[in-house]
Amino acid sequence: MNTPKKKILLLSDDLRMNSGVATMSRELVLGTVHHYDWVQIAGSIKHPEAGRIVDMCQSTDDITGLKGTYVKLYPVNGYGDEETLFSVIANEKPDAIMHFTDPRYWGWLYQIEHQVREKIPMTYLDIWDDYPYPMWNKPFYKSCDALFAISKQTDNINKWVIGPENCTSIYGDYDKNGKLIKEIA
Repeated sequence: MNTPKKKILLLSDDLRMNSGVATMSRELVLGTVHHYDWVQIAGSIKHPEAGRIVDMCQSTDDITGLKGTYVKLYPVNGYGDEETLFSVIANEKPDAIMHFTDPRYWGWLYQIEHQVREKIPMTYLDIWDDYPYPMWNKPFYKSCDALFAISKQTDNINKWVIGPENCTSIYGDYDKNGKLIKEIA
């Protein structure tokens, strides 16, 4: 018996666009669509398709060679709003939210994170590889149920920003001094 795939709501730049975030969003979706169904609130400065729903299922099947993939986009101007988010959650019933891009662009999301997290877990795919440490991101990071570092450098920066005891990496869990206390096999 096949178990239904979990559905992830991706909040990022429209995966059809050419920004770095859009490119990585596309790679993430296409690389995992055999494991997950995907819905995206697809941001763009002045999105030409804002307000529409774009069904990408057939084109995703064609690109991946798979059958029965599920990818839908909800294009928005800028990075969306509370009304759009709750409408997409109600219509699509995702199992989790994955946010990906600088959280400062999504201020409205983090202002309502308690409301959101009552309904659905909120995760953040984090890429930050420059110094200084982005201490201004600490409240955003702490507002997520999971913080996924895209690289070792990002993982190290996260440990400085929110404390190693709040981080789990592919290597395991850490204590407040950054010492590995639970290795993941």
